[in-house]
Amino acid sequence: MSFRTSPQLLERYVLRESILPFFLGFGLVTFLFVLELLFDFLDLLLAKDVPPLVVIELFVLALGWITALSFPCGVLVAALMTFGRLAQDNEVMAMRSMGVNVARVLRGPLGASALLAGFLCLFNNYILPETNHRFANLRVAIHRKSPTAKIEPGIFINAFDNYNLMVREVDGKTGKMKDITIYDYTESSVPTTILAAEGTMTYQNHSSTLRLDLRNGEIHEVPGKPTEGKYRRGKFKVHTLYLHNTGAILQRTNRTSRGDREMNITMLLEQIQTRKIQMDNRLSESEVKARKAGFASWNEFVRTVRPPQRIAGLWHDLMVTAGLRSRVDPDTTTDKTELAGLLIDLSEVENLQRRIGSYEVEIHKKFSIPFACVVFVLVGGPLGIRTRKSGFANMAVAVAFFIVYYLFLIGGEQLADRSLLSPGLAMWMPNIVFGMVGIYLTVSVVGLGPSRGMR
Repeated sequence: MSFRTSPQLLERYVLRESILPFFLGFGLVTFLFVLELLFDFLDLLLAKDVPPLVVIELFVLALGWITALSFPCGVLVAALMTFGRLAQDNEVMAMRSMGVNVARVLRGPLGASALLAGFLCLFNNYILPETNHRFANLRVAIHRKSPTAKIEPGIFINAFDNYNLMVREVDGKTGKMKDITIYDYTESSVPTTILAAEGTMTYQNHSSTLRLDLRNGEIHEVPGKPTEGKYRRGKFKVHTLYLHNTGAILQRTNRTSRGDREMNITMLLEQIQTRKIQMDNRLSESEVKARKAGFASWNEFVRTVRPPQRIAGLWHDLMVTAGLRSRVDPDTTTDKTELAGLLIDLSEVENLQRRIGSYEVEIHKKFSIPFACVVFVLVGGPLGIRTRKSGFANMAVAVAFFIVYYLFLIGGEQLADRSLLSPGLAMWMPNIVFGMVGIYLTVSVVGLGPSRGMR
């Protein structure tokens, strides 16, 4: 083996050594995410009487978003365990004695992680939105087929036409319910309240008609017009309700609407463009309304009802004090009807801004999470060399690092949704922070060895 070719052989050697740790890390994180969903799936299978094949299909579709998160963690585990073992077995020291700089050996894992990141970008844009869409469609079909699958004890649901239902206890397999409250809107906008101590929920001969057999309850209703002041109360031992078109069998539907996580980049950009056009039209109309209401501009109205905070707020107050900007009290200077209309416009504009922000978050997320594969090599490789440990201890460290990264990601998404951070900065902040840590660790580890081996 010549000195010139030894680094190349070492790169391939390190990559081969990384394969098993990668799949171990990938499998561990996948298992942790699956464990979170397992109880929900078991509840559908055992308690809600959903067919096993449907639950299995739901599980397979859920693996889409799990895979998108498990790959970066697998890279982190592979880097930590591989370089930790190389350091523990003094192979890193042997490389340095041969004049091979650690940075040269890191090139192989970095190249492989870059290829994996590219694959994940394609996966997140073309495959993940479709699995998320099919997953959502199947959940809707399950809820229609088995209404008890949607019933959560103590929570009102409106899955049935003209009826709102709350049950304190429910057995999803048998359909038995206890402490039932039903609001019936079939006769008028003022609901008839039905209270029952217990009851059962069954389908009529596998049709789409759901039968509710209620026992030991009361009916409270307002006959005629509410203005007449009449009220009627009746008791019953057995009372039966028929809810039509609820779906006794699993009927798959092809929903045309998609959530932001069910869209690829092209769809997201189209939605952003549509929302921006809507917002521009709304702002044009609101600008005219604001001037008619006595404000200098729409922005002046916004500053009045949404005073700037912190440094911007202090600057605003200084401008008002200096007389360069007026302070307007909309409660005393603006007609109440005009003010209400402007506040509605402001609410619509803010909602459109939040929707645009959520779409932009999804676009950045499709790239930021895959790029974490590269960042985790920069973090995991040098960290493994410093700890000089291999085995499952490093796997636990990798999972802890990934949990922190995941919390950063969730926190950034929440801040972006509240317009406290730009979508781009919110989604790339975890990579920036961990990337800086990784560069520092890499530079410090590379500096420990001779540089003459760099080629």
